[in-house]
Amino acid sequence: MIYELRTYQIAIGALPEFLEMVKKERLPVLAEHGLKPLGFWYTETGTLSEVVHLWAYKDLNERQEKWGKDMRDPRTGALIKRIAPLLVSMNTKILSPTEFSPMQ
Repeated sequence: MIYELRTYQIAIGALPEFLEMVKKERLPVLAEHGLKPLGFWYTETGTLSEVVHLWAYKDLNERQEKWGKDMRDPRTGALIKRIAPLLVSMNTKILSPTEFSPMQ
């Protein structure tokens, strides 16, 4: 099992619009491709206008397969064009659990 931690910095003032688009449009398309986050959060202290989401896969091959299907979906391309102007930065980390991780 591997985990992917994605962190997006959202433009100031754009967080409500971003979250609404993700909730109503992006997550349903991702679910059709077998992608459902373990969690989806935004920050209230520290770095503001930041969205953090966590995903789980059995391995890197499964991750590549599912995201590949999503990226070939024309709805994804159209939505990314609308979401991109709301983003300041994106960061992705692949995490491998230790043998004592409670999420194993």
